[in-house]
Order: sequence, then structure tokens, then C-alpha cells
Amino acid sequence: MRNSDRCRREPAALARRARPALACRARHPRARGTVVASLALGIALSATTLPACAQSTVDPAARVAALRARLASVETRTARVADVDALENLQGSYGYYTDKMLWDEVLDLFADDGTLEIGPSGVYVGKDSIRRYLLSLSSGKQGPLEGVLYEHFQLQPIVTVAPDGQTAKARWRAFLMTGVYGSGSGGNWGEGTYENEYVKQNGVWKIKKLHWYTTFIAPYEGGWLNASKKLVDDYALGRGVTPDRPPSEAYDAYPGVYVPPFHYKNPVSGE
Repeated sequence: MRNSDRCRREPAALARRARPALACRARHPRARGTVVASLALGIALSATTLPACAQSTVDPAARVAALRARLASVETRTARVADVDALENLQGSYGYYTDKMLWDEVLDLFADDGTLEIGPSGVYVGKDSIRRYLLSLSSGKQGPLEGVLYEHFQLQPIVTVAPDGQTAKARWRAFLMTGVYGSGSGGNWGEGTYENEYVKQNGVWKIKKLHWYTTFIAPYEGGWLNASKKLVDDYALGRGVTPDRPPSEAYDAYPGVYVPPFHYKNPVSGE
């Protein structure tokens, strides 16, 4: 085959080889980082075997530099996707461990200097202080308590990883159900927003700052029409423990209106 023919046909051949990888990416979004990396590497390798007529127009050193830059960009993107997955697993684990009052497992998720703030609880700084707060919620006991419902759904994540991949912020929505069997109350509903911060230590993501803003706590019987500050305090305040710092923000839960500050810009307007 003449070199001129190869020059005409090579782009079409590369496109045909790219189609299966792109189709896989569409079917399996979670695999997008790996697929993109593999595709870029394949294109890079193909470029080194272009016919002489095409190679003669490109400086070899510039071509190698461009391919290295492209591969580095793909590797960075793949790392950020892995970071988002790890952070979603971290926050999801927090919810599951909190459900069953597995406080030691909850503490493992925090950085040593991490902070915790639940509604009007005040700020607890460091693992020892956070441990005191958590144990106060369950009368000093750890593990699921018979007849106690304490469910926490971690929903609607928006995760923002810093360019260096060492810190991150995320916004979540928590929906909760609590109650004690046979108490006659019928239990409680609750909802609120997290604005959290995270840090990567020795390659492992940990919670640097956990801050849950209460939207409402209301009785199951009568629902949010009967939301009250007392129920918020009963849920959030430690029993017999004192926070290291007062609440970082003052606001009223429902029927009051408060929107926790967004850590991210509007993804469309950029504002």
C-alpha cells in the first residue's frame, strides 16, 4: 500500500478502534476513568506507527511531549474519579456505622484533629472529644440497642476534590428515622444537609470536618407540621458533655428557613 493511501485511511482506522471503548464507557459510567486511560494509551501507541508521510510533518520531540501531557491528564482524571468513589464510600460508611452506634468504627473515619458538629450541638474537636459526644448519645454504650431505631440515610452527594487530590469538600442530604419501641411516641423523622471537609492522609481519605445542618426533626405522628426545637435539641445535644466550641452558625430549623452555604459554584452558570 502506498504511503499516501495509508495517510488517508489511518484516521478512519483509529476511529474504528476507539468505538468499542467509547461504547463501554457509555454502558458503564463507573469504568470511565479506566476506559479513557486505555483509549488514550492506544491512540498514543498508534501515533508512533504513523506512516512516514505523516510523521515527517511532526517534530518527534514535540509529539512525545504532547502524548506525555495527554497521558498525564488522563491519569489525573482517573485519580480524581477514584477519589470521588472513595469519598462516597467514606460518607456512606459513616451513615451505616452511626445507624448501629458503632462509635469506634465512626471514629476511625475521622482525622485525628477532625471536628464534628450536629445541628446546635456545638463543635467537638479531636477524636477524644468526638468519642465523648457519641457515647453520650447511647448512655455510654456502643453497638445496637434493642428496641432503638436510629437510621441515617446519606443521600444526594456533590463531591468536589481539590486539584492536588489531597483535600475535598462535599454536600450531602441526610434523612433519618429514630424511635424507641413501645415508648408511645411513634418515633421521629428528621432531615438536614451536610457540608463536610475531607483530607487524604497516607493515601487514605478521612473526615476533617463533619457539619450537619438541621432542617427539621418532627414526630412520626403528625409529621413536619409538628416539628419543634425541643425535638432538634433532643436529637443533637450531647447528654452531660460540653462541646469544645459553641455552634459555628446560629439559625432556626423548620419552620424557620436557612440554606447552608454551598461549597461549590453552580455547574452551569459558574457563579
